[in-house]
Amino acid sequence: MNNKIVAFPHNDEHHLDLGRAAMHAGEFEQAAEHFEAAYTHEHTFAVSRMLTEALLHAGHFQEAQSVAEEFITGYARTLTDGILFAQVLTESHRFLGAHEWLRSLSSLVHTPEEKTRFSEAGDFLIGREKQYLDAEKETIATQTKQYLGIAGESVLMQTKLVSDMDNLPLATFNEIAPRLLTEQYLPQALRNTVALHFVTLGDEETRGLRWFDEDITFVPAQVDNPFDNSVQAAWAKFVDEYENNEPELATMVDQELHLYLLLLFPRVTSIVTDPDEWANYVVRRLSGNEKVITEASVVKRWQDRLDHELAALNDQPL
Repeated sequence: MNNKIVAFPHNDEHHLDLGRAAMHAGEFEQAAEHFEAAYTHEHTFAVSRMLTEALLHAGHFQEAQSVAEEFITGYARTLTDGILFAQVLTESHRFLGAHEWLRSLSSLVHTPEEKTRFSEAGDFLIGREKQYLDAEKETIATQTKQYLGIAGESVLMQTKLVSDMDNLPLATFNEIAPRLLTEQYLPQALRNTVALHFVTLGDEETRGLRWFDEDITFVPAQVDNPFDNSVQAAWAKFVDEYENNEPELATMVDQELHLYLLLLFPRVTSIVTDPDEWANYVVRRLSGNEKVITEASVVKRWQDRLDHELAALNDQPL
């Protein structure tokens, strides 16, 4: 009896082998087709990375970005994978996002060879940015004008513009962003979102920020990321424990607390001195029992201000 196993001609491993061969031969379109066929059934980071690289070399930058973002944490594990994703962002003209991503990789740079590769990735980004700035002067002028007139836009459009800042060249961002930080007709959550770009970039200049009804200053490189601090850690633990009993309510609590982290930046840790009190209040609030908390509570004193800003963000009547 012949026990030899005959390989099915179009299984995933076969597509991966053909894709690798096509990549080696420089046939990137063909490689992408094979990797995509395998990715349909083998939805893993390893296959995602091969497909992303093939799409990148084939010039399908937006598709490469979409595929890569499905396993974004995988690209942060090694410098090689991280630089690949930085190249994808760069070629997709997500310039600010690429600068921020590269900075996040700095902790992975140790050896002289890694320093050289990291520097080359930065030079590649700067070169592509310069090409874009030279070729798209009218587009950039139009964008800049729209951002500087953001106060006259609807909240929906303001939100879109702030969300799209990842696509701006760094020089354009640096021209626009400081003005947005102090724009009183921009919701607090959007002003703070702009401020967080400076934090991610490690900006060391003193920046002005319209913070609720105050004008404050802060140095982005010297403040905690609102989503990576002791308050956030305590709230994450609270939500994880609560999720075992009431998962739907836990999700709503998590979303509410996430917004508080954004709104209270850059003073989250100084205001939220008792994270459990805040979290328990949000649970009672979402359950319809918010009156249990005392009027003297710090949470209660802040609640009207937070509600006002959340209503403004949702473009609701106050």
